[in-house]
Amino acid sequence: MSSTRRDSMPVIWDSLRRYRFSKLPALSQVPRVENPSWDVFSAYFVAQGAPVVITDSPVFADRAVTVESMMTASDAREIHVNVRSGNYLTVEARRQDRMQLSAYVEKYIRPSEKDGPEDEGSRSLPRYAGNTPLTHEQFAALGFRAPQCFGNQNFVAPRLWFGPKGSATPLHYDGRDNLICQYIGRKHLTLYPPGQIRWLYTRDKAPAWSLVADPRRPDLDKFPLFARAKGVEVTLNAGELLYLPARWSHFVRNLDVSVMVNFWPEYTKAQAAKVNFVTGMRRVRTRLVRLTRV
Repeated sequence: MSSTRRDSMPVIWDSLRRYRFSKLPALSQVPRVENPSWDVFSAYFVAQGAPVVITDSPVFADRAVTVESMMTASDAREIHVNVRSGNYLTVEARRQDRMQLSAYVEKYIRPSEKDGPEDEGSRSLPRYAGNTPLTHEQFAALGFRAPQCFGNQNFVAPRLWFGPKGSATPLHYDGRDNLICQYIGRKHLTLYPPGQIRWLYTRDKAPAWSLVADPRRPDLDKFPLFARAKGVEVTLNAGELLYLPARWSHFVRNLDVSVMVNFWPEYTKAQAAKVNFVTGMRRVRTRLVRLTRV
């Protein structure tokens, strides 16, 4: 057997295992496991494509991150974040600005700690510093510690998600496995396995946004198939990690002032080729649409 075929066999078997798991009945709850060994984590969760909450991880040992400790970091004033505003649960209506991290905290986080806003829909969505890439130097300067990546892969730049109570991310799925590290506050997620994508009205390829942005308020007259979707609810507490496999759709909202960093592994060569192809096709489609409008 050639080395190329040998190398592809584990990928094929992993894909088959994940496919079989995706066809099982929906989970009633996401398991919580205390700091599993790599072998256990890999065999029971990564290989199966099964989500799990990891508690008592050394990622959080002896290093309690607080908003205050982040603001006293030497590089805090040099870090800028992407701040979402408006009805950002609707991707097309989302507005985004760049702000200094320290300015964002003083203008939007500090007041929310005093007032405690409730999430009552798009009109009251607080501004959310979501999906900001950090350099590894910035990540370390803010006091974070990184988890171990899968197998022999490396993580791409970590992404900072920092928001008040009530800030949220609309329902969607990503194309890569995800490690979500919750450093401050609590975050609530509604998860849907890959086998239920057909009920979720998602668009395009990953990140694939659902037309049902907020599963708590679905318009079943407009999206009747969504009534068949069965999600599983999980609350992630400070000091916990969530392993979220690729193509698991998720709606996320912050229950408190929340600081989370998520990690995606680098693309494999096959994944990178697929992404480049899809990106190229999107560009072609966009150009064709523009030409038809002329």
